[in-house]
Amino acid sequence: MTLRLSVIALTALVSTAIVSEAAVATSTLTDKSARRYPQPVRVGDLIGRQVLEPVPAQHVLGRVASVDQNARGGVDIVVRFGGFLGFGTRLIAVPVEAVALLGEHLAVLDFTPEQLREFPTADEAAERALAPDRSIRVGLTKPFH
Repeated sequence: MTLRLSVIALTALVSTAIVSEAAVATSTLTDKSARRYPQPVRVGDLIGRQVLEPVPAQHVLGRVASVDQNARGGVDIVVRFGGFLGFGTRLIAVPVEAVALLGEHLAVLDFTPEQLREFPTADEAAERALAPDRSIRVGLTKPFH
């Protein structure tokens, strides 16, 4: 009887873990962003900030070029990505929900550098750029080391 109860309890525990893992995997960027305590930030204060990879070494992925309104009504952080010493960079648009403030920098939390390399090149459409004095909400993160 005790063995049977132990097996049932173990099965329930494993099932709960599988359901929890599936729930985390299907969480959207918006849900993840909401858990990062988004804070109001002026757009002009983000321009030029370094964008870091979320690993202890904190490799610099690029710099913020602009903050744009996307076609879906959301906000994208346009990053000068890749290249070497500023040469060969290209613009990519990263959803604001996928980044967080890390001190004076921004960190991309929900995409790997390999995934970012696959992002399409963003165009420099000034009509979509948000005004420097406008506020947006950006999540917070702690150091990775």
